[in-house]
Amino acid sequence: MIQNKIMTPGETYTLGVLFLMAGSVIGLYLAYERGVALLLIGAMGLFSGYYYTAPPVFFAGRGLGELLVGLNFGVLSVAGSYYVHAQDISLVAVFASLPLSFLIAAILYINEFPDYDADKAAGKNHLVVYIGMERARWGFLFIVAGAYISIIAGVISDLLPIAALFVIPAAIFGIKAVKGLFKNYKKTTELIPSIKATILCHLATGLGFIVIFLLS
Repeated sequence: MIQNKIMTPGETYTLGVLFLMAGSVIGLYLAYERGVALLLIGAMGLFSGYYYTAPPVFFAGRGLGELLVGLNFGVLSVAGSYYVHAQDISLVAVFASLPLSFLIAAILYINEFPDYDADKAAGKNHLVVYIGMERARWGFLFIVAGAYISIIAGVISDLLPIAALFVIPAAIFGIKAVKGLFKNYKKTTELIPSIKATILCHLATGLGFIVIFLLS
């Protein structure tokens, strides 16, 4: 929006604050209706969401952006949604959220490669900037692998149904993304199929988990 001059930085900031306020109102209502534990989840999301790029904390510029995106769009979203329905925090829900936490972080991570030069110049020192593009490729491999290792760990620990293993074939998209990144990590256009494969990996894994939990 800013780069294409559709909105000014000030307008973008105002819109972001309005979204945070709207989300907070909804969250307060849910906390009132379902339990105060949601206040803690909401506060964590609100704080990390605002200070993701806002000074003086600027999480995204300190190598913590990937962790916070994984936490907010994985663990907190799934565990919070589960709590709204069950009014309880379940280790099953937490384990079910881990693959999505890893894979949403992977989507952010792979998109940091084409933005490397601009982000480095702007002082947005995310993990790819800290590690360097060539070595950071291995970080992407570990993040994608972590998603499916967490599924296997969940099944072994009896916190996920054995049927969860049927989601693992979705890793084929992740493998495609890893191969493409290792080959084209410095080529923006050629990297697009790997970015799309990462998104498909996250989508297929999430949909697979929905089906498995409904059936089991």
